[in-house]
Amino acid sequence: ALAISNFPVDVQGILSNAYDDDGDGHISTNELVEGARLKIRTEKCNSMLWKGIGLAVVLVVALIGLNAGLTYGIIDANKDTEVQGRALLVREKGMDAEVPVATSNNEITVTLATLPFLPSSVVSHVENLAFSSEDGSVVYHRKVRSADVRPDQGLTLMTTQGDLVEWDLVDDAKKLSIALASGEDGTAWKMCVYCTECTAANVYSTPDILNGLDSFEAATGKEARRHLGTFSRRLQHKRDERE
Repeated sequence: ALAISNFPVDVQGILSNAYDDDGDGHISTNELVEGARLKIRTEKCNSMLWKGIGLAVVLVVALIGLNAGLTYGIIDANKDTEVQGRALLVREKGMDAEVPVATSNNEITVTLATLPFLPSSVVSHVENLAFSSEDGSVVYHRKVRSADVRPDQGLTLMTTQGDLVEWDLVDDAKKLSIALASGEDGTAWKMCVYCTECTAANVYSTPDILNGLDSFEAATGKEARRHLGTFSRRLQHKRDERE
């Protein structure tokens, strides 16, 4: 055993607290061995703690780098994309102008007379209509003010300008009546109900709508012409042919 009193006075207190468990003023072999064991365990715990801290730092740095990379990618992608109307434009490498991304809306163009045979939800989406004059020299583009639809029978559409578009299966199944709001001579005429080049409404093609078109064809006794696309594209194509 080692007498603590043999050590310098300034370290006797430290030795007593560290090794003299029984307080007899001596450090026995068992007390010295136990102190050594505590020191080894403490060093192992400290080593594991430092390794854990190092791993945590690496993970934090990796997360920061990942977040920075994603942010940069989003910002860089936004620089190359732009939305104009309903078109998504993408700037490709080596090009100064944006090019549209190819999409398909699967829209179907139908004559207004078919609306009574289509699902009622279609009528609420008809906000715009277009029709031509009797000789085809003028194309009128109007917004719908009101729409009165008699299922499987007919309809009455009024535009915000006060124009009136009517069709009745019983009175005249083959003609669509159009009357401008001015009421002057020559401002009322009739158009063929199958003339999609003269009056049309664009809706999304669904099985219910296609079934309604079949019902319209059966009721009027003739196959109505249906085309995928938009009314404006057909009008532009028609003008190009005339030129």
